[in-house]
Amino acid sequence: MTPAYLTNDMRRTDLAWSDWPAIEALLKDELICRVAVHDTPFPYVTAQSFTFTGDAFLIHSSRYGKLASAIRANPHVTIEVDRPVALLKAPKGQNTSLEYYSVIARCVATLRDQTDEIRAHQYVALDKFRPEKDYTPIEDGAANQIVAYCCEVRSLSAKKRILADGQYSPPGQPRAPYLRYPFPAGATLSALPEEAFDTQRFAR
Repeated sequence: MTPAYLTNDMRRTDLAWSDWPAIEALLKDELICRVAVHDTPFPYVTAQSFTFTGDAFLIHSSRYGKLASAIRANPHVTIEVDRPVALLKAPKGQNTSLEYYSVIARCVATLRDQTDEIRAHQYVALDKFRPEKDYTPIEDGAANQIVAYCCEVRSLSAKKRILADGQYSPPGQPRAPYLRYPFPAGATLSALPEEAFDTQRFAR
């Protein structure tokens, strides 16, 4: 079911991406997001690993760093996830472009800084990276070094540009004769071999 927070009001309506199952699959497969927080005089942006739960992004950081202090001061954050697909070239310089997927989520972060709640948060986050659950419990010392954030999605927009879907040029402009150069498969969970999720790796 498409969530109510998916809002694709944008200038380039031809690039709006509304296929929620595909958007959700992208968010569950990608490994890195960019988190933007309020700071003075410039916004602060950092790359973070993340887990998407369907209505929130789970991230964590050092409890003593810049990200933690910024979110404590203002919990409104923006999270961006993207996947470049191919480089596009045509005779005209302005027709040099990319195929891509992109998601922007506007969220409100709740901090979790107690040992038990951090541990519970991290176990949920680990389900993305270690679904085989072959690890030993998270130690108090490790949990006490970090702060966890549950970034609840308030609104989310998604864009894609894929030639196979007919997304060649802005409406009303001639269709450019693009040559397409796909990028190698990126760093995604689905690109990992089966042995990355072997439940017996440490038992041998």
